[in-house]
Amino acid sequence: MNKVLLITAMLSLALTSCKTNSKSTNEKETSTTSVEKETTIFPNVVQLKGIAQNPEGIEFDKNDNTFLLSSLNAGPIIKVNLDGTFKSFTSGEKFPLSSAGLEIDYKRNRLLVAGFNGMELMDKDPNTKGVSFLRIYNLRTGVFEKDINLSSLVPDAPAYMANDVAVDNEGNIYVTDWYARVVYKVDTEDRPSVFWKNDTEINSGANGIDFHPDNYLLVSLVSVNEKGLYDNYGLVKIPVNDTKSTNVISFKNKGFTGFDGMVLKENGNVVGVTNNGTAPGGNSLIELSSDDNWKSAKLISSKSIPASTTVAITPNNKNYVINQDFSKPMKEDWTIEQVKF
Repeated sequence: MNKVLLITAMLSLALTSCKTNSKSTNEKETSTTSVEKETTIFPNVVQLKGIAQNPEGIEFDKNDNTFLLSSLNAGPIIKVNLDGTFKSFTSGEKFPLSSAGLEIDYKRNRLLVAGFNGMELMDKDPNTKGVSFLRIYNLRTGVFEKDINLSSLVPDAPAYMANDVAVDNEGNIYVTDWYARVVYKVDTEDRPSVFWKNDTEINSGANGIDFHPDNYLLVSLVSVNEKGLYDNYGLVKIPVNDTKSTNVISFKNKGFTGFDGMVLKENGNVVGVTNNGTAPGGNSLIELSSDDNWKSAKLISSKSIPASTTVAITPNNKNYVINQDFSKPMKEDWTIEQVKF
């Protein structure tokens, strides 16, 4: 795939990026305290104003009932209160990177971040391919702890874009690379490797990922066609101890048209953002279930949503998506919206 098609696909999947090191003068330095979820009022809409964040990833931090938003504009990850006030959260990096997917590892007090060079993916130079990094921050303080270069493991890839992150029971970390079409693994000694290469019949990159406690990964495969619609999509199950047993999940009904971001729920279902199959940026939030340990799946819920990339789920199973206009990456007003099926 040439650079032009790569950039088209990037825009179509709402993954535009432009670098900025400036902070909004309206950024609110607020703090929150832990509140029991039974007494927390979860709003239908959380509005952010005055920050050119261009977020792609979202996580809900149950420690203090806040959202964490990544930044395609290579700014800091921000912490957002339920009333829409926010503050810069991450700090201490040696160099800026665009950030996409986020994963909280509560057991080890880590915020895991998929980092990539968005500027190189947008510079129209066929000789630049970007990079993929795993960035690790202290979950409590937001202070940078470690960078791990992943793209150096696949030197012949056409380009690199670390997209999403998951962590298993033992603390091993898995990062998808949408352009390199692989899943990387960083073990508990911080040693990176190529964990899985897509050699299935679905000729697409690895996008969303989550870990199932029964010791396998669920990974979405998706590309974007010339019309800006999801194409060559599917969902695969990858046992973490036997990648050769990877299988493409079959679907018992219609409605699944590929995932961008997705999350495994406590009840074993998967919720994620998909294209509606009719218009670029036309999205739906859908829920899948499986009664055979994810050999097959069926769609059980669907709701149309504004353009979005992924979903965060609160401890009481409320779904929140980011609503955005990716045609305006320096837009300063963003909305986090609760979606009810």
